[in-house]
Amino acid sequence: MKDENTNSTTTPIAPEALMLLSSHCAHCPGVLDSLSKLIKSGELGSLHVINLEQHPEAMQQYKVRSVPWVRIGKHELTGAQTIEALQQRINWAKEEQNTETNEVNNQVADFDFLLSEGQVAKVIATINKDHAAIQDIMTLLGDSGTVLSTRIGIGVIFEEFTGTDLLKSLVDDLGALTTHQDKRIRADALHYLGMTADSRAIEFLKKADTQKDNDDEIKEIIEDSLSALKQNN
Repeated sequence: MKDENTNSTTTPIAPEALMLLSSHCAHCPGVLDSLSKLIKSGELGSLHVINLEQHPEAMQQYKVRSVPWVRIGKHELTGAQTIEALQQRINWAKEEQNTETNEVNNQVADFDFLLSEGQVAKVIATINKDHAAIQDIMTLLGDSGTVLSTRIGIGVIFEEFTGTDLLKSLVDDLGALTTHQDKRIRADALHYLGMTADSRAIEFLKKADTQKDNDDEIKEIIEDSLSALKQNN
């Protein structure tokens, strides 16, 4: 008999963070400041900082090639990072705690790592085997915390599937992202709509043209996407 007071999930504990830095690193102070804010807000439970000039052996211990380097749970980040990117890793670490086996197959996080490391072919291979995996790419695309190197990889994936039924199935999802508060995400969604070769994308593009973006870059993306769609319809 199941205990009615037993929950299948528990409140996740704020994860720990480890940061490696150098006194001469231009980006380290900004990342350290963001981590400090996340400590103060309770998003992180603890933060351990190692100065490589005082402890150079840590570089080899953690297999680090450049700083700033941050590990939150099992997720690593290298280089200048926004607080949103750090929060993204915190969220993933919390999600991984919230399973009975504590052995989550977090494909979103796996894709993020592979794309950020330039291993796009492995992600494409996975999507070819399981088309539903494209939704994990959409999750990364719509997350303000997704880093630039991963976004570049996402672009390669969309180019790979340009005009396919798989991309056509994403028209509504991409259309929803054209109203996202993050301009980068809006711009990417508008660009990728032009790759779908689906006439339904035209409505989203025209609607976006009359919304909040009075921006030359956004307007150019919309024009390019509309032109691409007209050529394919």
